[in-house]
Amino acid sequence: MLSIGQAAVQPTAQVERPARALLGWMPTNDALLMLNGRRQDVTPTEEQKQFAARLQAAVARRPSGVDQSGLEQPPPGELSTYIAELEKDPAAAGLIGSGARVALVDLARVLAAQPLVHVDHAEDRVSRIDAADLVSVAKISLPITRPVQLPATFDQAQKAWVLTSANPNLRLTGVGQSPTPGGPLFGFTVALLTSFVRVARYQTRYILVDGYHRAHGFLRLGIGVVPAFVTEVSSFEALGLPTVGMLPQDTYLGDRPPVLADYLSNEVAAEVTVPVTQKTIVIAGLELQTAG
Repeated sequence: MLSIGQAAVQPTAQVERPARALLGWMPTNDALLMLNGRRQDVTPTEEQKQFAARLQAAVARRPSGVDQSGLEQPPPGELSTYIAELEKDPAAAGLIGSGARVALVDLARVLAAQPLVHVDHAEDRVSRIDAADLVSVAKISLPITRPVQLPATFDQAQKAWVLTSANPNLRLTGVGQSPTPGGPLFGFTVALLTSFVRVARYQTRYILVDGYHRAHGFLRLGIGVVPAFVTEVSSFEALGLPTVGMLPQDTYLGDRPPVLADYLSNEVAAEVTVPVTQKTIVIAGLELQTAG
């Protein structure tokens, strides 16, 4: 039997998108699965096995350690007005209040914890940028929150609202109630949380924790230094990285970690095609009768 959420979400045709994947740092089985579009029913070819091994060998040949000296610099005066506006933004103010600072960071040398980035998404995020204008760059890397319309559909049979977005930052943000002529209204607030290019400094290493597609888009355009939020963290848990779908922890904290520039390198990464995932929120109303 389908659950309420399963019944309310209608299946759609699977869509695939191109991505750049850090195959050289993945376990062999994961790399081969990625080369086959994450399809479990496809048997890897000998050529694919040799290709994955070649990328892994390139990583193994790298010298130990990573040079991140001078990676972070103070923001220049030309950003002062925009930073003042950013400090008034609720989402940015929350980060600043918790210790985040605005800095210029050298993206190419920031460590990567995410196994892949969608190429088309990366290009879309920075397509209207003026690379010669640092404020223009900041408006993409550290955006001010703007109102966003969230399309929703109502499933009459299931008495459920369904909201779907390709943006993983679609979230339930709160609960509430309000009086109406027909009776009290109970519900949830839903929002697309503002995403920033955020770097965390943990154990002397700078790691990207948010803004992967924009960071990759910047590097594809040849923009290496951008304004970003930088936070000092004292524990791995404080990084706030997702618990699933990331590279193993010892990959980016180990001797030969991947950096953001490696997504562009054919020596250790490759273009793959993977299924698109979507974030769905289902808000359902149930009427139940229970034995008293």
